[in-house]
Amino acid sequence: MNSIAFILTSLLCIPIVVIAESLSLPKNSIQSAKSIFACKLNVHEEVKYCNTNSPEDYGCICSNKDAIMEFVGCYAYSQKDPHEAIDFFVEFCQEYGNTTVDMDSIYTAYENYTAKGYYNVSMPSSNHHNHSNNSNVFEPNLPKEKMANYTNSLKLAIDQYLVNWDNTFYYGAGILGYWALVILIAAISNWTRALFPGLMTDLTGPLSNWWRQNISLPATFGSKKSQSSTLYRFLDFYIPSRFESIVITGFVIVCIITLSINTYFAQGDELIHSSYDARLRYVANRTGTNSTMMLPLVILFAGRNNILQFITGWNYTTFLTFHRHIARMMFAFVVIHAGCFTIALGSSYGPVMKLPFMIWGTAATVIAGLMLFQGMLYLRRKWYEVFLIGHIILAIFFIIGTWIHVVDFGYMWYIYAAIAFWGFDRFIRVARLLCFGFQLATITLLPGETMRVVISKPKDWVASPGSYVFVSFFTPKYFWQSHPFTISTSTESTITLYCKVKEGVTQALYKDLLNSPNKTIKIRAGVEGPYGELSGAKTAESAVFVAGGNGIPGMYSEATHLASRRSIRSSKKIKLYWIVRDYRLVQWYYEELQSLQRTNIETVVYVTRPNDSLEEVASNFTSSNFDEKSCYSLGDSKTMISCNSKYTLNLKKDNNNNNNYHRVKELIKDELSHILFVEGRPNLQKMVEQELEEAGRSIAFVTCAHPAMVDELRCQVIKVINNPEKKRVDFYDQLQGWS
Repeated sequence: MNSIAFILTSLLCIPIVVIAESLSLPKNSIQSAKSIFACKLNVHEEVKYCNTNSPEDYGCICSNKDAIMEFVGCYAYSQKDPHEAIDFFVEFCQEYGNTTVDMDSIYTAYENYTAKGYYNVSMPSSNHHNHSNNSNVFEPNLPKEKMANYTNSLKLAIDQYLVNWDNTFYYGAGILGYWALVILIAAISNWTRALFPGLMTDLTGPLSNWWRQNISLPATFGSKKSQSSTLYRFLDFYIPSRFESIVITGFVIVCIITLSINTYFAQGDELIHSSYDARLRYVANRTGTNSTMMLPLVILFAGRNNILQFITGWNYTTFLTFHRHIARMMFAFVVIHAGCFTIALGSSYGPVMKLPFMIWGTAATVIAGLMLFQGMLYLRRKWYEVFLIGHIILAIFFIIGTWIHVVDFGYMWYIYAAIAFWGFDRFIRVARLLCFGFQLATITLLPGETMRVVISKPKDWVASPGSYVFVSFFTPKYFWQSHPFTISTSTESTITLYCKVKEGVTQALYKDLLNSPNKTIKIRAGVEGPYGELSGAKTAESAVFVAGGNGIPGMYSEATHLASRRSIRSSKKIKLYWIVRDYRLVQWYYEELQSLQRTNIETVVYVTRPNDSLEEVASNFTSSNFDEKSCYSLGDSKTMISCNSKYTLNLKKDNNNNNNYHRVKELIKDELSHILFVEGRPNLQKMVEQELEEAGRSIAFVTCAHPAMVDELRCQVIKVINNPEKKRVDFYDQLQGWS
């Protein structure tokens, strides 16, 4: 049979259950539906007048006398019930052929069929005069036995086709089941740590250490995990962690298996006549169905308000990693689906491609390809907001195209689920924004091209330490953007954020601040959040927080929270390391560093370039930098004198007096005497080994720093997991990747 037969089967067999239910067929509706499609194919094969290239040509079957007799007789034979056959045919033609059938013609055709045992060949009716030249194409005297045998063969072929269709759903369920299993295991691990914290700190055996040392903590290859890699200059990408890579590899293996098994060819198949065609068409159906079944996962994993983050304890970055790889696999399935059907359609490709569902399916495929291209890391970093808006718009049209493509095939539950996940995420995001309100934000420019943002907040709005929010600044140009920032401190009435000046909205605010009195402006801002949770460091006897540059707010927030929960006499140790480039960064976080004096947190600040920008550091000092016991004067002579006269600094610019600028470092160290300042780069290996030696039974390292430093610290921590003292060693990476 030519390719149109398979097209008919593809378009008609898939929604058997849907049509059977919509037409209110009896309890054995599946068998009835199979008879329907077998008889329809029989008509297209035997009544040549109705053998068109349009797979949706129901009008001919419902109007041509020979087609009516063929169809009704075939269906009556298959179901052993002529009354049901006639009743169904009337409803079928009204629903799908948009034709009101003459009951007298049906009964006459059926009686003629049963009385004579063969078809009464007649000329086409007058309303089909444009096909009058085809009057000699009918096959006369076709015995009922031949029709019966052929119909039974078609039903067997449809059975084979439906077995593949059933398997497709089972295998698609297997793909979803794989992720359900992964999430279940992660949930058990997460909630075991939460409910039995003491148990986890006691797990220092070979199996536990091996798992953390070789699976859960390391990068996939080498040491790069937080850092990006580059190929051919523009091809930037992140390599997942080893655990993430194992999960993704398992997912790929499951997908390959689902496409490789049970695509066998049945000899004597009246629809598909070769093993090649069978595998081609079965894989086409399987990839099309399973790609649709993946869509809800793609949407769910990309959402900020994904409940699975709470269930598994995975951060947003991990879910984005899985989102991207599932989306890539879904696109690969779509391409295979399109390619296989293009080959299978053969000469019928042109007519079929004119159908709306094929046009929109093709459009959705192209859109998916565009989404993958514009989702490249290089483009996301370069024009993130353009990427984000474009990604959302393309995703909407992709879902519309997919909807139209599959609406008649019974797959709409997956589209509904995807839309529901997206709608729920957007609803929660808007609700969070409205609950916080559009409060007044005070933005101040600090040394080191950093901005402090203090935003008024509702009294009932509570943020956990180390959490982050998405802030929208209501400026005419950037009101539609939202940017993530970690909360540094939170009081009953305000939250404080620190923002590094980069591009986009922060660059625009920076320019406004330069021209504003006291380098301060007030602006309305919306806050969506909070997101994120505390790390697991709270269960360890020793907690070491390592921050780099602008990564200090989250580490400071979590460390001070942990310190507030532990008494000063507690044997548990909290240590905070901060690695900065120069003393300007110390200045913009001066108040918070001063407040550490009232805690039991041991603080060490590494200044890697201590002699940089000292003139700016000195000129930036004001009375707000020092506590009440300090004082100084900035007169015309530019002289700064401390109250105890320990330091006298002549800040007048003089080539012979440059050493005076270096004395400001001593003043900073004196004011922050509770903090150890070390000039130079830290040796992370020695740091980790020293902290492990001083720790009790367990120690946790928490970090938010430059990606290279995070990766280096991770490597050093992994090395000491297997230690002679059998101390529990954990590592928590709080660096979030937004692009």
